[in-house]
Amino acid sequence: MRRQIQEEEEEAPRVVRPREIHRDEVRRLLQDGAQLVEVLPDKEYEEDHLPGALNLPLRRLETDARQILDPARPVIVYCWDSA
Repeated sequence: MRRQIQEEEEEAPRVVRPREIHRDEVRRLLQDGAQLVEVLPDKEYEEDHLPGALNLPLRRLETDARQILDPARPVIVYCWDSA
């Protein structure tokens, strides 16, 4: 039983705390396969978003992220608010 628990703990996803990153690091992460997520509502996403960005509105982030995002790849979350 102890070995099974240890194996399950080793398989747990790594949690990384959010932090601000700059444009050059965004580019590097995207080149390395990171997922780019825009968190504004659908209508605002349709008006303008970065190329390749996924639309995952903030209200749905917690409930839908596991279904949409690949847990093995880094995630860059941004909010393009021109207001």
